[in-house]
Amino acid sequence: MFRLARYSFRLAPVGTVLSLLSAVVTAALTVAIPLLLGQAIGGLPRAVADGPGTRFVGVVVALLVAMLLSNALSQVGQAIWEAVGSTMEKDAAVRIGAALSTDPDLQTIDDPDVAARVEKLRTRSWEIQMGSRMMVSFAPQSILSLLGSVVALAINFHWWVALLMLATAIGSAERIRRTIVAQFDVWVGGTEPQKHADYAFKQAMGASAKEVRIFGLSRFLRQRYWDRTTEAFAPYWKVRSRQSVTNLGVFGGRVAVTAAAAGYAGWEASQGRLGLTALATALPLILTVGDTDVWSIAQMQRGHLALTWLEELSPPDRARLVVREPEPSPAAVVAGTERRRPPTIVFDDVGFRYPHADREILSGLDLELGAGTATALVGVNGAGKSTLVKLLAAGYLPTRGRITVDGVDLATLDRDERIAWQRRMAPVTQDFIRLPLPAGDNVELGTGLPWAGGIDLDPWPDTTDLDRLAARAGISDLVGRLSAGWATPLDKTLPGGTDLSGGEWQRIGLARALRAVDQGADLLVLDEPAAALDVESESRLVDGYLELARHVTSLVISHRFSVVRPVPRICVLEHGRIVEQGSHEELMQSDGPGRYRTMFTLQASRYVEAAQDVAEVSR
Repeated sequence: MFRLARYSFRLAPVGTVLSLLSAVVTAALTVAIPLLLGQAIGGLPRAVADGPGTRFVGVVVALLVAMLLSNALSQVGQAIWEAVGSTMEKDAAVRIGAALSTDPDLQTIDDPDVAARVEKLRTRSWEIQMGSRMMVSFAPQSILSLLGSVVALAINFHWWVALLMLATAIGSAERIRRTIVAQFDVWVGGTEPQKHADYAFKQAMGASAKEVRIFGLSRFLRQRYWDRTTEAFAPYWKVRSRQSVTNLGVFGGRVAVTAAAAGYAGWEASQGRLGLTALATALPLILTVGDTDVWSIAQMQRGHLALTWLEELSPPDRARLVVREPEPSPAAVVAGTERRRPPTIVFDDVGFRYPHADREILSGLDLELGAGTATALVGVNGAGKSTLVKLLAAGYLPTRGRITVDGVDLATLDRDERIAWQRRMAPVTQDFIRLPLPAGDNVELGTGLPWAGGIDLDPWPDTTDLDRLAARAGISDLVGRLSAGWATPLDKTLPGGTDLSGGEWQRIGLARALRAVDQGADLLVLDEPAAALDVESESRLVDGYLELARHVTSLVISHRFSVVRPVPRICVLEHGRIVEQGSHEELMQSDGPGRYRTMFTLQASRYVEAAQDVAEVSR
């Protein structure tokens, strides 16, 4: 449990020390108040008869000061833990985010076990805060209060009564500990139904708002949420119900012992064997011992378990407790070699199988992306195109074969070198990032730095560089239509914000990639860059891509042959390997059926049919 104390001290050393001191002083006051109260009540008859003496006044003043100080310390402790708890909450959020975003290996976020652990942490991270608070506040206070009150009761009343009450307190504490741990274990084991309930809630609350209404799915999603939530809670309710009878007996027994001890003290006083001072001291001590809970041990166990999950997911040295202004990435290097020109990348007999998968996605893949050359990749869905991009980015490493960058095997790079290699890429993937930030940030983040970083700045940063980029990227018209230009938030739920169409977002993503190239990226990867573009935008994209590709090593992946056709070298990916490669003219004139020629002819015929249909309608 001291792990929780170390964690608290590392995050907030001053707050932790103050909390411990407050707990110790409060525990001392908890014992002192009944003793002072007994002295005050015991001296009251004499004070009434002879007038309050100096000793009596001193006892009353000390009692009042102790009570006021105890109340003040309670408020101070609450304020301390509001600050410490906030720091812990931020730490957990930052570390979960770091675990899912800073590791160059994509296997972390694709792992179902990691996903389950993250889901547990998201819903139970407060356990860490509560457990730490128990460790450095409630636990020492309650334990010291209990032990001090037991000793005081043994001195002022009967030692065997004090020991009996201590035994019942320990017994009830152990029962509470087992109860809470059992309930926690059952709840944690229900992650899967909780996750599905959360999915249903998110879909119903806007993620698929149009489809929910069009297809009348509201009732289905509400029922699914209810069923999955009930499924998650049912084992928890069952355990609580089963424990309730035993708990009632244990806690009822403690109440009975406390009542019996108080009654016995009253009986002894009625028999003249216990004076007024002793009785007035014993009764509050009995109530203190009977009322002191040490259930915090169970909460500390829960907090310790959640902290263990957090540190397994994201060790302390991998997290940043204070989020600072990011710094520009230095010139990326691979295996200590300075970058002087665009890289040459070679896939050498590469095979790849996803973890837990039963088949290879890539098998015997040979491909070279020459330095400063443009390459296009085509293939049917499921051929492995997106997997190839993940391997190219060192998000995954091949299960066999190797991928080299200027002769250096990506599998030999350490974590920092893999990150440096990824910084050399300028990607536009199918699921590119769309941030609820101003348009300027959505483009400028291609440099790794924000433009504004917020939606309510005054004044806004300079837009000169962004304006020049917009002209080169062909998005000046798009930015001009936004109500506040570059400062317009690209999310309609934000004040002054707006939503973009899929094609408009794709143009923003392309501009971001261009900004990354300006910053020094020398590997451009476009994965279905024209999927949501109209014909005019696609034409601008192709022209801009060919111009840009002359200065970097590039790979463009597309189902649209109009996009890949002008690229000097086109590769056809099928069954996990390259089956054809060459220019468009070479592939169309090759002997045999040819996969490229077959796919190109099929797509071209559909465009011809569509054009004929349009012409027929217009007549």
